[in-house]
Amino acid sequence: MELEDIKNLAQMARIDMSDNELADMASDFGPILEYVGQIGEVKQSLEIKPNYTLQNVVREDVSTNKTGEYTERIIEQMPDSQDGFLKVKQIL
Repeated sequence: MELEDIKNLAQMARIDMSDNELADMASDFGPILEYVGQIGEVKQSLEIKPNYTLQNVVREDVSTNKTGEYTERIIEQMPDSQDGFLKVKQIL
């Protein structure tokens, strides 16, 4: 890796480095990049197959309550209602 590239990286990371530190970093980067390059050379020969099957576990959309069963009780508990609707404060 070039010394100028390391200076740019240090500047982007907002790290102040002396010229000696930059030179040391340049010598350390070579083996690191070489090692990372080896990972790209590895070929995956095994094909991993899932050992499960997918199935739909969603229940049918069925109402379990009778229409209006709790309407009166809810309206009675509200501070204000009108024509069977709950009145709330205006938000906007």
